[in-house]
Amino acid sequence: MRLAEVIVNRPAKQLNKPFTYEVPDALGVVPVGTRVAIPLGRGKEEGIIVGYVPETVSLNFTVKPILSVLDKTPWFTSEMLATAKRLSHYYLCSYPDALRLFTIDKKELKSYERPKVAWLYPEPFLTVESIPARKKRQREAVAYLLSVGGASYDMLKEQGFSLPIIKQVSELSGVRREEKYRHTYTNYDAREIPDIPLTTAQAKAYAPIHDAIIHRRFSSFLLHGVTGSGKTQVYIKAAAACVAENRIAVILVPEIMLTDQMVTRFVEAFGDEVVVFHSKLTISERYNNWERLRRKDSHIIIGARSAVFAPTDDIGLIVVDEEHDGSYKQEDMVRYHARQIALWRAESNSCPVILGSATPSIDSYYKAKKGIYTLLELPERIHHQPLPTVLLVDMKEELLHGNYSVFSDAMTDLIQRTLEKKEQMIMLLNRRGYSTFVMCRECGEPVNCPHCDVSLVYHRANEALRCHYCEYHAPVPEVCPKCGSRKIKFFGSGTQRVEEELAKRFPRARIARLDQDVAAKKGRGEDVLHGFAAGEYDILLGTQMVAKGHDFEGVTAVGILTADSVLNIPLYTAAERTFDLLTQAAGRAGRGKSEGHVVIQTYNPLHYAIIKSKAHDYKGFYKEEIEAREALGYPPCGEMIHFRMQHEKKDKAMQIATAIVEELSKVFDNDVEVLGPYEEGVNRVRNLYRISVMIRGDTLSDVKKYIYHSWIFTQDGLAIDVDPM
Repeated sequence: MRLAEVIVNRPAKQLNKPFTYEVPDALGVVPVGTRVAIPLGRGKEEGIIVGYVPETVSLNFTVKPILSVLDKTPWFTSEMLATAKRLSHYYLCSYPDALRLFTIDKKELKSYERPKVAWLYPEPFLTVESIPARKKRQREAVAYLLSVGGASYDMLKEQGFSLPIIKQVSELSGVRREEKYRHTYTNYDAREIPDIPLTTAQAKAYAPIHDAIIHRRFSSFLLHGVTGSGKTQVYIKAAAACVAENRIAVILVPEIMLTDQMVTRFVEAFGDEVVVFHSKLTISERYNNWERLRRKDSHIIIGARSAVFAPTDDIGLIVVDEEHDGSYKQEDMVRYHARQIALWRAESNSCPVILGSATPSIDSYYKAKKGIYTLLELPERIHHQPLPTVLLVDMKEELLHGNYSVFSDAMTDLIQRTLEKKEQMIMLLNRRGYSTFVMCRECGEPVNCPHCDVSLVYHRANEALRCHYCEYHAPVPEVCPKCGSRKIKFFGSGTQRVEEELAKRFPRARIARLDQDVAAKKGRGEDVLHGFAAGEYDILLGTQMVAKGHDFEGVTAVGILTADSVLNIPLYTAAERTFDLLTQAAGRAGRGKSEGHVVIQTYNPLHYAIIKSKAHDYKGFYKEEIEAREALGYPPCGEMIHFRMQHEKKDKAMQIATAIVEELSKVFDNDVEVLGPYEEGVNRVRNLYRISVMIRGDTLSDVKKYIYHSWIFTQDGLAIDVDPM
């Protein structure tokens, strides 16, 4: 009897162990990593074979048989299984949850096999004249096939041929039918691997990367290059070397909308070697792209953080572009960081990782200084263009001079000059909506979300109040819900309101807005970026989306309206996030032939994060920030784990959080610092109260091991965040 160890593919921590099932002889050889259908209780579930029980082991219980095999070949490689196990222990999630990250369809008990695209190819002896003259449409279809050398069903449909005609042509003796996987972003033909020209600085940075690729050696490189220094060219050159080795290159970008810009650069070099992956693709598109990688029809995958879980067993390069970006951290379900997964997968595949950024994370730069990563630097822009000049404006001074507008005099002047020169400008305001809150001027009561302890934000587009936590929405009240007064006042400014103000002050300016409200409409965010790149807009106004990785030659000016919006968040990373955002946003200016100019409005002009961003001084900022973290034991100088207990009853949440504190304090005594329990700033979200506990220490590996096998791990309503940001 063959006995397999099977993980049940369900997001339940109580099932965080393998179950034993018999493999019937009728199923033949079923390799480890194969998805199977299994009986569980009275139902049927999807399982993943993660191993086999040695034949010498005798069981004192009866086992049920596996019902069927779901895929023709194993979906999970040994490396994927091992990485999922490592992820499970490090990030304190269940093994099934970790394995699900490598899947493309969360619907269970379904084969991942998807239909391929049918192609028709003419044989050498096929001629139009061999088709009877009365069959005019068949003749036209054959003529088209002969002219292009072969076409897919979709291509033939685009030419106006009906499905019955295509089927009739496919049955001709001179036509060969093949099934192929779809091309991805393009219909580019295969091409020779390009020779990417590099500057002297780029070539120096690339040399050790190339050496690691051809020698199949795990190495972690931190590529620190100022904005506009040509990091993408280094990525493309490294990908070319990887493709030459017939291995897979994984290119990660922080935002879905940045994939399009990166894909364009790579497609220009590699054509249909490139596939993409992000959450907006259909299941069929995802499967198609993964299958192209598995078959090595394509060798380069570009995508957001989930692309790090590409189900391929021969990765030769991983690039994490803008590695500092917080979007690489998954904030719900399994709270992993894509950068860490990239390092694990590269280690297992014996290949290099490139972590690229103009503003590296404090964690990565710290490791580079310690020699854990190899530091590579691009200190100047391509063609030695100067970095933009930056002017800080103290908004307190503006108020003293009677300027109560959202625009300082310097900002107004910069906008006016940019428009007069017919150049382009990016404006950053990290708050979407029209007004940040609505309040009664009679009693001072804000209009809050009924499900969350936050104020509702006014959105002018649909004349509604909306909660940015749970997406609850309601019409604007005509009278105060508390006192009945009609003195309802809008306070604060969001992107919608600033867009309106810009249109009033500069009526001839062509303005585009880019924030979550715009990006939520499929394809709309990409359309805005394409239009701006094509010169259809003068000003691009938006949230932090407009500050990330964009390369627009026409942009000579950047305006940052509220530099303090992130700085005032009660997080140990607030200064780092502020510096990153300001420096990255400023770096969008002056990438073309004209000099760049930036105006930063702030109420805190003496904060070191703002002062250092003005000077584009990353190393100076790092020095001050790391000294503060060393003094307080914050990462990377220590480790942290955050627990959030959520419950409908506040006292129940507090009770469980208190039990966690008592348990860990008793077991680890003075080895770690246990803080809490305490109420979070936003104490209630979606009708659930949130009570937190924080653990800090030099190293928390023993704490993780203890939690993984304790009652804490399986506690309902508990979210565990390892390495919180």
